[in-house]
Amino acid sequence: MEVSKSDASKMRQLAQEGKSIAKITEQDFPKLDYWDVYFEVYAKGERSSMGIKHMITTRLNKMASSTSKSERKEIADELHGLIWHLYDNHKLNSKKLLAIRAALEE
Repeated sequence: MEVSKSDASKMRQLAQEGKSIAKITEQDFPKLDYWDVYFEVYAKGERSSMGIKHMITTRLNKMASSTSKSERKEIADELHGLIWHLYDNHKLNSKKLLAIRAALEE
């Protein structure tokens, strides 16, 4: 789920004040998943590929156990965004790698 910059900032502030990720999720952002809050707090919004993989796995498991069609649709939309995020990062990293190789060959 997409987190606004103000919410991400609030999450980081609460964590700096000593509030646990579980409590932040439960008390302040109950509509978000634990891992969404975790990545905003510890990765400052920059999600790693391993983190995205874990989020996708979690959501697939949640989707498989869901009996609500609307909930499955919402999860599918979120998965779509996560997969595009991985794809965009891959393309960006490929371009960076080509630039590095070109610079090394000069």
